[in-house]
Amino acid sequence: MSEMLGNQYFMARNYSAAQKEFEEVLLKYPDNRPAKKKLVVCYTQTRRLKESFAYFLDIIKTDIEFIVKTDTIRDDCPCAELIEKLEPRSTNYLDTFDYNLTLGIIWLYCDILQSKHYFTKLKKMEPSNLDIEAVCVEIDNYLLKVV
Repeated sequence: MSEMLGNQYFMARNYSAAQKEFEEVLLKYPDNRPAKKKLVVCYTQTRRLKESFAYFLDIIKTDIEFIVKTDTIRDDCPCAELIEKLEPRSTNYLDTFDYNLTLGIIWLYCDILQSKHYFTKLKKMEPSNLDIEAVCVEIDNYLLKVV
């Protein structure tokens, strides 16, 4: 029941309500990848970026294609509209870690090369961040397989 309700809220772009439902789903079914995938997006919109990145990292380490191959129509992916709202912002915000992380995460649902651009910027911002390095490696490995 929670997943269906979460999907309804997600389609209505009520991310905080969807987030609560998907969190309930994951309490019962921790390996539910569709709920995790949508929760990643919800968390980016409810300013819980740390949680978003944790789930994002978990998904791409096991199956990056699950995000890369998102069908924007069938999956009702809001990423294009979210990106339009975020890009470009004032130059004060463009160079922040959170801004680049949010766009890096969201772009992976739509365009892996754009996502790579933002994660490369993050790597330059924080060269010792092993999680950012792991994302860059996963993206590069995926790109090597599909070329």
